Amino acid sequence: MVEKSIDTKTAILTIAKDLMRQLGYNAFSYADIAQQLNIKNAAIHYHYPAKEDLLLGVIDTYIEEYQHLGKQLIAAPISSLQKLSLFIEKYSVLIDQKSICIIGSVASDYNTLPKSVREKVLKLIDLVIDMVAQTLAEGRAKGELTFSEEPKTKSLLIMTNLAAGVQLARITGKKDFNEIVKALLDQIKK
Repeated sequence: MVEKSIDTKTAILTIAKDLMRQLGYNAFSYADIAQQLNIKNAAIHYHYPAKEDLLLGVIDTYIEEYQHLGKQLIAAPISSLQKLSLFIEKYSVLIDQKSICIIGSVASDYNTLPKSVREKVLKLIDLVIDMVAQTLAEGRAKGELTFSEEPKTKSLLIMTNLAAGVQLARITGKKDFNEIVKALLDQIKK
């Protein structure tokens, strides 16, 4: 019985992540998740008593994913440009899934989010920006990358372009996103 409970909890998070990236936080309900899983709303409330708890769970999974990716990138014996390309691939996959990044998804609802969720979102954003900034700084120190801005500023420029590019690609297609990525990487190549 415990195993089914864990599977249900994981399935709830997976569907919530998809719905948030496709519709936004305020545009879906527990009923949408329950319908997809063929369970009652009460089963979702058992694991996540309030929608705030569900969003915190979703953001926690992203924090874990990015922490894991950060460790992989640090340990990978590849160039900084290749590391950035692996990071960018996470955004390219979103286009194939017809969704946007979780940060972009919650950004439009940010002012209506509970304080605990806003704090967790900031933690996620700081993690992602710092990970990209560290990769940029490493690449510049090794002579692999060139850019005039501070690594954090360049990271912010890259991240805003990726987030906006994913959203734009929902309308204009992946070709435009690929052009954005090419331009971003061309700007920092040595």
